[in-house]
Amino acid sequence: MVTKHKVFNLKAYAKINLFLHVLKKRKNGFHNLESLICFLNLYDEIKIIKDNKFSIEITGPFKSLLNNKENIIKKTVFGLSNLIGIKPNFKIFLNKQIPVSAGLGGGSADSAAIIRGINRNKLKKQELYEFAKTIGSDVPVCLYNKHAFFKGYGEILSKAPKLPKFSIILINPMIELSTKKVFLEYEKNFLFKKKTIKENLNNKNFYSWILKTSNDLSMPAKKIVIEIKEILSFLDKSKNCLLSRMTGSGPTVFGLFKNSVDARNINKVIKIKHPNWWSITTSLKS
Repeated sequence: MVTKHKVFNLKAYAKINLFLHVLKKRKNGFHNLESLICFLNLYDEIKIIKDNKFSIEITGPFKSLLNNKENIIKKTVFGLSNLIGIKPNFKIFLNKQIPVSAGLGGGSADSAAIIRGINRNKLKKQELYEFAKTIGSDVPVCLYNKHAFFKGYGEILSKAPKLPKFSIILINPMIELSTKKVFLEYEKNFLFKKKTIKENLNNKNFYSWILKTSNDLSMPAKKIVIEIKEILSFLDKSKNCLLSRMTGSGPTVFGLFKNSVDARNINKVIKIKHPNWWSITTSLKS
């Protein structure tokens, strides 16, 4: 239970989509998707304190990008408080380290962390899951911070097998890209997949398996933000890059490397060539 003087410190982990397939459209207008979502050792820091009113204090390098946006944290706090039957009187401190609108699930991760922090065993697991779905499609998977296969509109989750260790570089050209705009571009110019992958993934066949997949939103995203194409091409030509791919609806691109030194060397090049871009090296959350 969150008490008057109790402080809860939480971590909201970023994710990448190792693949993302767009399937047929649902009756409600949303698309069926399938993806392998993995969480990273990159996170926003959140502190929750019981207070006499609701408030948010934001710090971090991406603070300014949140000022004029619909606030998923406020939506989460008020919605969950109403569901539990308490007043939404919490002071939320957010140290924003994950880029905004980047395909890294930062907003969903923040929402999921808030849900865990406020709930404190008041609601059952299934009730939390159902509430999380009302906030956003990525919020349910972010509740658990476990690598998972994602199907439908995020309502079908299954545990991913153990994955090999690799270093990851994330590169974002810092150009805002609307998810809605990417899907509209996809609908106009691309065909939906009809079949899902049948072969099972395991630790030994990971690289051959993942190369049979794709991010179906890459092509429409590249038409809108050409820098995505530039980043993918750069990584494809980089030494020892095992896979380069866009995550989510972009514009962040990731590259996988077996050796962390290779990833860090590429990051140094990016920071010199493109000082206005955001890039970081990280790894999979264990």
